[in-house]
Amino acid sequence: MIIQQRFVPVLVQFALFLALSLGSLMAQMPSPIEGFGTPLKRPLVLSGNFGELRSNHFHSGLDLKTNLAIGIPVYATADGFVSRIKVAHFGYGKALYLTHDDGYFTVYAHLDRFEASLQAYVKQQQYKKETFELELFPKNDLFEFKAGDLIGYTGNTGSSGGPHLHYEIRDPESRPLNPLASAGIVVKDTRRPVVKAMRYYPIDLAADDIETTGLDLPIRKVNDSTYLTAPISISGTLGLGAELYDQQDAANNKNGVFQIEGFLNGAKHYEVTFDRISFDESRFMNRYMDYRYYSSTKKRVQKLFRESNNPIGIIRDPEHRGVLTIAPGQSYTYEIVVTDFHGNQSTILVPINGVLEEASQITSQMQEPQHKGLLDVFGSNTVYWSDGRYEIMIPRQTFYDPRSLAITVSADTLFLDQDHYPLQKKIEIKYDGQWMTQEDFDKSYIGRMTPYGQIAYQNTVKEARLLKSKVSTLGNYSIFYDRTPPSIKAKSVREGQWISKMSRLTVLIEDKESGISAYRATLNGHFILMEYDYKTKQLVYDFSDAIVSDTEQNLAVVVLDNVGNSATFELTFYRKND
Repeated sequence: MIIQQRFVPVLVQFALFLALSLGSLMAQMPSPIEGFGTPLKRPLVLSGNFGELRSNHFHSGLDLKTNLAIGIPVYATADGFVSRIKVAHFGYGKALYLTHDDGYFTVYAHLDRFEASLQAYVKQQQYKKETFELELFPKNDLFEFKAGDLIGYTGNTGSSGGPHLHYEIRDPESRPLNPLASAGIVVKDTRRPVVKAMRYYPIDLAADDIETTGLDLPIRKVNDSTYLTAPISISGTLGLGAELYDQQDAANNKNGVFQIEGFLNGAKHYEVTFDRISFDESRFMNRYMDYRYYSSTKKRVQKLFRESNNPIGIIRDPEHRGVLTIAPGQSYTYEIVVTDFHGNQSTILVPINGVLEEASQITSQMQEPQHKGLLDVFGSNTVYWSDGRYEIMIPRQTFYDPRSLAITVSADTLFLDQDHYPLQKKIEIKYDGQWMTQEDFDKSYIGRMTPYGQIAYQNTVKEARLLKSKVSTLGNYSIFYDRTPPSIKAKSVREGQWISKMSRLTVLIEDKESGISAYRATLNGHFILMEYDYKTKQLVYDFSDAIVSDTEQNLAVVVLDNVGNSATFELTFYRKND
């Protein structure tokens, strides 16, 4: 009741502010990109939108649902030509890049297959190079398409969490734009953004790490559009953070918001707008969010203030940086207006009272003290450290702020602090394997021990009896051994079986330790293209390739893991080829 009574005047003030500003907000939205239509000829439903906070990056496009279906036609959204084709096990999987007359680009990713002429061209190149993964840059006049022409079919290839189409629009400088600004992307959305949680950061108390001072801020929903936090009593400088998401009418996926604005006692103080994000800036997502909080809770809180070494252009606050200066004895109201692309809004009201005695009180509430470690790391110098058989090299400007890292070695395990700080550059780990037998050295690798008790293989280079790896995360690393070859078995095919009616041949491959590195398949000694899907552990050969015409067909599959263990699988089957 006390909080409600305190904010009756504030709610009236906000209603007046909303009435004055709502009309101008829509005028600020990006203009539609002329000439761009829809990549799917069906109602568009989003599973992911532009600017969402993802693992180590901002999402650069739209994820369009296909109701888990594979093979839905995909169309060019503007006149143009195919300038790039990429096929990969991970990342975008099978992806097409179209260049358009105005210098813009569109990207269509996670495809199952391409349009027939493109598919034939890609497969021809795959057989010529004898590889599934490749990247091609066709001549400008080789594959030209008009807006609305078929270019491929939706799939689940690459690092996709389920069947969908990832669609991007990039400007002439290859910077991703928010595709919702294009005329052809129509998504029904009448739902307001949701405020999940709030945090605040007494910046004055931070030494090297503002995130160590972060505290949860209780919040409740007052009505359909307004949230109210508990009062903050503090003096000095202060930053706020919010866990936010947005949803559209046709799906409950938790997507990103479009704009966040801050108003201190009614005056504009901060703005972030997700309309254009360059790939060079995307890596600063770990600086933009509360990385330490995410590492322990897996919840992404957006810091509503600009810290040093964070140049991302979506933050538009040259004067204030979103940092609040709270004077003793003064009262403030901070209004945070959260807007989705279609103009739906939610507002957070934060009452702040300036007091004298709060500093010591907050210090006692800090989540954990700053840890003084064995190694001081400063931004301008490359740092080298060694102990036992380990040596590490930390490049200059690896960390956003100076750090004191706790680093120890026990037996063959390197304890490289905790995953509380994001890295801008990779740290090189070297391990001296002089003591190993040649056999042990050949089977060894550097692995990271995850918080879930799993071992994650790190790309390990071996030379002169050294194991080397460049890692992008702090944590615990150790030496592991993989002496077990990969497993290979045919799916639904037996030795000597007639399989004339089968359109595809499927082989299952797996390596539970260091992971699959490479594979090669032949029929009667001829290379055949088998597509690898690491999610299903399947290698698939399409008999329409018609590489071998003999009735008796001898399949041989060789698979290598990441330390060089190899396995060979052989199978003889019979097939009548028409």
